[in-house]
Amino acid sequence: MKMRSRALFVALNLCVALVAKPSVAVTFNVIYDSSVGSAPAGFTSAFAFATSFLSSTYVDPITINMHVGWGEINGGALAPGNLGQSLTNQQGFYSYGQVRNALISDATSVSDFKAVGTLPVADPTGGRNFVMSNAEAKALGLLAGNATGIDGYVGFNSSANYTFAPNNRAVAGEYDFIGLALHEITEVMGRYGMTQNGCSNLCDSPIDLFRYTGSGVLNLSPTNGSYFSIDSGVTNLNTFNGISGGDLSDWAGLTPDAFNHSLNTNQIEGFSPTDITLMDAIGYDLTTPVPEPSTWAMMILGFAGIGFMAYRRKSKPALMAV
Repeated sequence: MKMRSRALFVALNLCVALVAKPSVAVTFNVIYDSSVGSAPAGFTSAFAFATSFLSSTYVDPITINMHVGWGEINGGALAPGNLGQSLTNQQGFYSYGQVRNALISDATSVSDFKAVGTLPVADPTGGRNFVMSNAEAKALGLLAGNATGIDGYVGFNSSANYTFAPNNRAVAGEYDFIGLALHEITEVMGRYGMTQNGCSNLCDSPIDLFRYTGSGVLNLSPTNGSYFSIDSGVTNLNTFNGISGGDLSDWAGLTPDAFNHSLNTNQIEGFSPTDITLMDAIGYDLTTPVPEPSTWAMMILGFAGIGFMAYRRKSKPALMAV
């Protein structure tokens, strides 16, 4: 489990494209369960590579406290068929107004300002409650950045074959563990929403404010074909997973990406420009202001040397990353 509109534009002064904030990297306090003692060589260094990537990408003065398990999660079994799994402690309930104000106050990048500019003053959800992960609440200033207690748990299937090497991530018959780790860690950071956030009745999380089914049409209920957009649904940056299985806030797998809902062997699981923008939009401040996703294509080759990644979903059966 995860203890986890038509839009009007907010008047923003866009003359200042970026807001400077203290440059303090997101800190991960990783606690390895005793099960990790039986993990293969390279497991902990690969996990550290993933957290280091995120710390070098986002600057929020927060500490994320997280347990990591091998063949288990928080002392229990992973759900059948799961390659990885997350369990997230969360905060709530918040009103739409509280979440909107927190997102506006947190905006620092061009993408941030575009995203919060789509949030109407009037609640587009009709008064639904909002919840979010502890880590996301920290990033948005709704929970102390140094608050103690465990923010989440991740666990990994111990029966699967992985490649742990940062410079050799596409290996026949093996899953890219670094890409999988990024998938699960970002869920602890708050990359989840409706139906995943533990509410007995439908409630929302910040990511749901950027989930559209058409230009100006915010998606307010689980469906197929919804997509991530920071311009009121005009531009589809990537399509969310549907209701046929897997997490609604993963990608459907239409393009190569680490956030896709299922993974396959013999390929690098990519942390794409849109992934970076999504985490930025839901509350994590970028280390260095970056172009919008549409301008990233010319830059991708520059990241290839450090395993910047590309991932595609194959037609053969795949294990789920949830």
